[in-house]
Amino acid sequence: MAFPYRKILCPIDFDDNSLGALDKAIEIALHFGATVALVHAVPLVVQFGDVPIPVDLYEDREKAARVKLAEIAAQKLAGVEHESIVYTGDVAASILQAVDKFNPDLLVMATHGRTGLARLFLGSVAEGVVRKASCPVLTVHGASPQEQSKKS
Repeated sequence: MAFPYRKILCPIDFDDNSLGALDKAIEIALHFGATVALVHAVPLVVQFGDVPIPVDLYEDREKAARVKLAEIAAQKLAGVEHESIVYTGDVAASILQAVDKFNPDLLVMATHGRTGLARLFLGSVAEGVVRKASCPVLTVHGASPQEQSKKS
């Protein structure tokens, strides 16, 4: 890990919280002249019984994710060296795989602010990544679901 930061990894799930984290990653990247690697994980669909999941489903979702990442990069990353990658699988494991591949100096990711039963059932990707990442992790707290519903 280097300081000043030269490589920043930023997981994106296309919600407002992750885009807010990307804004922080861009701010840091511009300050240090760092490269930003965007990563998106297409989660696996749970399969019930013997019904196979069509491979096309994942290919279409990966393709759509690449298009969205390219749009975000065009809108937000002008003047910042960047790259994008899409994984399919467990979200936390995919982010950690990206950490191993890119060896970033800093990982900047959003937290969703879930509490109680929502956190218990949905888990915390950010918490899992923070516990296992081999680099420093900056978590950017987004609005809680209750705060988001008040804005609507």
